[in-house]
Amino acid sequence: MDVKAVGSARRAIAARSWAATLAGASAIAMILSIAVAVGPGGSAAQAVTEYGTPAITVADGNTVIAVQTSEDGLRFYWNQYGTNNWYGEQVAANGTTFSPPTMVQDGNAVIIAAVGPKDSLDFYWAQNGTSDWNAETIAGPWSTFSAPSMEVDGNTVDIAAEGPGNSLTFYWAFNGSATWGPETVAGPGTTYSAPALAVNGGGINIAAEGPSNSLDFYWALNGSSTWGPETIAGPGTTFSAPAITGNQGYANVVAEGPGNVLDFYWQVNGTTPWYPVAVPGTSGEVESAPSIVAYNFEDIDWAGVAFQAPTDSLLNYMNANGSSAWPAQVVGPSPFPIFTAASPVSVTVNNGSENIAAFGADGQLYFYWADSDLNWHQELVAPAGAN
Repeated sequence: MDVKAVGSARRAIAARSWAATLAGASAIAMILSIAVAVGPGGSAAQAVTEYGTPAITVADGNTVIAVQTSEDGLRFYWNQYGTNNWYGEQVAANGTTFSPPTMVQDGNAVIIAAVGPKDSLDFYWAQNGTSDWNAETIAGPWSTFSAPSMEVDGNTVDIAAEGPGNSLTFYWAFNGSATWGPETVAGPGTTYSAPALAVNGGGINIAAEGPSNSLDFYWALNGSSTWGPETIAGPGTTFSAPAITGNQGYANVVAEGPGNVLDFYWQVNGTTPWYPVAVPGTSGEVESAPSIVAYNFEDIDWAGVAFQAPTDSLLNYMNANGSSAWPAQVVGPSPFPIFTAASPVSVTVNNGSENIAAFGADGQLYFYWADSDLNWHQELVAPAGAN
């Protein structure tokens, strides 16, 4: 099953982003004014979260979700596009999975990576339409100290994770090969969060929280093991794991900033300046690491950013390429869907629609999708106890 691809961490990850400065949405600010925010400098990590982050992606046209279960197993859910019927299957047994998973489609297969026993790094794959999951070990015991981040780049798979001593490690493999090539992106004392990885413009981009709550960026050209380091934002700026994506020649990075604000950074590929924007209207709102996705809707390039907000609400901010406006939405059923998100969330896009996965405060796993009028719909993926 040509499913393993980890192309040399070598892809010029010159950043791509929307040239966007942001403007907040007053409706959401009003809804959340009843919530108590974490104090200045507070981090998403300080918010009480009972559940790990679900992984979400699209495979064979269908939305799929993977989660670390309450008993440290790995479970996979899929939905046939256009229906609200969800099906679940076990990928790995209890006692095998010790981080939230990362998941992408690779050709005709779904691939998943997660921390395994004794801080190893494990990899799973199954062909679309089957429940036969194959497993292998990417890196052995005491190699991996954060949830991994994974992307597919042509005929390779790339994975980044925090390594020993707060280092940053990268692994790659060619499709069809079980041999993973390890690289050190940054040495000990550099990395203090789960990294975010994106394939962008012929290269690889990685963002991670650095020393003293800074925000760091690394890039490599395809075929090269030389990593270029950059500082996106200095000490005292970053209080969550970042998320990264690319769009039309730019790199976009989002993270929680001081005072629980949503910070958005963008860079033109191949250039060094990073342009920061504190998204208006988000002060005191960010209670988890944000998730970002880039997509095209009605011939406009968009960025969608979702995160857990106070009182377990779920927010989504949108930005059109080149616009300074960031319309905000409370995600979930009308009128005020409080208590919808008790975990960090994950966002993807399917057929032009943003899709979000999150655990609810009731312990159930939920799926949200936006219709063409940007109305949000909620579906139950799995009840509490199934996870």
